[in-house]
Amino acid sequence: MHANFAPIGQTDASQSGSDSFWPSFTDIMMVITMIFLMMTSLLVVHNWQLVAELRESIAAEQLATQMIETTTEVNATLEERLANAEQSNSILRLRLMKKDEELRLANDALRQQESNIIALEIENIDFRESLEQATTAIATANLEIEKVTTDYQDLQRQLASLSAQLSQQKLENEQTKILLSSARSKIESLTRSSQSQQENITSLKQEKILLAREIDAYNRQLLTLKGDYEVVKSKYEELIKPARSAKGKFIAEVYYIRGESGEIIRYKQPGDDGFVDLPLAEIEKRLAKLKAEKGKDLYVKIIIPQNSGLSYNEAWNFMRNLLVKFDYYYQDN
Repeated sequence: MHANFAPIGQTDASQSGSDSFWPSFTDIMMVITMIFLMMTSLLVVHNWQLVAELRESIAAEQLATQMIETTTEVNATLEERLANAEQSNSILRLRLMKKDEELRLANDALRQQESNIIALEIENIDFRESLEQATTAIATANLEIEKVTTDYQDLQRQLASLSAQLSQQKLENEQTKILLSSARSKIESLTRSSQSQQENITSLKQEKILLAREIDAYNRQLLTLKGDYEVVKSKYEELIKPARSAKGKFIAEVYYIRGESGEIIRYKQPGDDGFVDLPLAEIEKRLAKLKAEKGKDLYVKIIIPQNSGLSYNEAWNFMRNLLVKFDYYYQDN
């Protein structure tokens, strides 16, 4: 019964006498196994490549995420620095405007004092000239007094001579009396004139003393103003760095200038495309809403450009009003 089946993998030469046309079962299984192994190898290689590509894609995604986070942090830091720099620039401009106005007022006062000193010096020169003229007049009067005194003495000698000849020269005696009376009147007039001139000289000397005192007072006031300016300058140098910081805050920006048509107030907050022109009441309404929402995270940045057309008091009052009402820093004070 076993002779009817040929062994697997062998040919039956006795039956056919030639090679069999059909492959053996072992050959078929071997081919199938080889195909399976080849397909398995191809799948393993393909899967390995897919895993490698997947790892590279994950690494690239992580690197991109890190770069995005780094870029976001850098941009946030730059915006905060820019906000702080602009706020510091506005405050410095305000302080410079104040110092410029104070310096201008001090210079105006100094120029006024210099003008007063020059006027006083001119008056002093005029008083000196008057004093010299008065001194010259006194010297002339003294010469006249000496001359009159000499004449008086001559008249006295003549009177003595005339007295000796009284009986013989009555007419000459009367004339001599008339001359004597005239000479006495002249002497008295010159004496009164000399006293008046002496009083004028004394008054001029007192006025000169008062002028010298006024000049000293002006000089002391000038030194005081210069000292006050140095004190203000030193305080300004101590207040260069502000205590406020925009880091981590919700920044609302207010731009304020005075144009040809009047006041221009612009407003912008995060999320807006740009500045919009608004009245002050509307800006305060929006800031009040932000204050209620953000609380201590609200940072109000006031922008006062260099050529704003505003005085120091106008700019400072505007800034102080908004900061005290809405800015986080002033809510703690």
